[in-house]
Amino acid sequence: MGAKEWVSLANELLFTLIGVIITFLALRRKKEERDDIAPPCSLGELMATFLAMVCAAVGPNILIIGLTPGMPEMPVLAKFALVPSLLLLAVVFWLSKHQKWTVLDNRIWTGIWTGAVATGTLDAVRLTGFYLGLMPGNMPRMFGVLILNTMATGPTPFSDFLGYLYHYWVAACFGLTLTLICGKVRWWAGLIWGLLIEVGMMTTPPMVVDMDTGYFGLKKVFGLLGVSLIAHIVYGTFLGLLAERYTRHKGSIIHFIRIRLKSQPRRMAT
Repeated sequence: MGAKEWVSLANELLFTLIGVIITFLALRRKKEERDDIAPPCSLGELMATFLAMVCAAVGPNILIIGLTPGMPEMPVLAKFALVPSLLLLAVVFWLSKHQKWTVLDNRIWTGIWTGAVATGTLDAVRLTGFYLGLMPGNMPRMFGVLILNTMATGPTPFSDFLGYLYHYWVAACFGLTLTLICGKVRWWAGLIWGLLIEVGMMTTPPMVVDMDTGYFGLKKVFGLLGVSLIAHIVYGTFLGLLAERYTRHKGSIIHFIRIRLKSQPRRMAT
């Protein structure tokens, strides 16, 4: 391998190793036996939660849109959707701290870091499958050239680094979605979420069209589906274990909406 290939290999191994190490260090924290029910939230906190959910949806979905024929491509979406969503989420996070919305504050931070670091465990499986020849491509490397629009010239160490940042941010968005919607969960909720992510990944344009794998990778060797499925089971399991330990309050987004709806008639009556 040349110097660029060695740098790219070091890049992906570093991301993976950091994620795995932080994951296992974080799991050393003993799970709290007490499950606090989230207190009723204000209308402002509820609206801010929905804004954070929108921001979390942007990261993964610009890839689907960008690889769909006839839709805006990744460079445009990264500039006009991804970057603004990052800025908006930062504002929502700051607002949650400023307004002392402790439930939302905890769910945003916990979702982001647990989703990101658990990706190291996914990549440990994915990279093993890739270097065994069971995967058709190294997707984070593809993400980088798509964002920079350098598919014709190929990946560089910088595009690889950018691709891995995007790869881990997408996983952070998945973690954020879990904590915002579900709150404090049992570990198996993360496993179910990981399986849903797997279904979405294997039935949308990035894999089906751009990687030309067909639905669930069935146009390629069966190993693709096997590696991808195991990787997302591992990711979902570790995400669930971390979310179970570090999310403070039980109560889904539906719980908050019901409380708000029940409080409306009382206010109108007074």
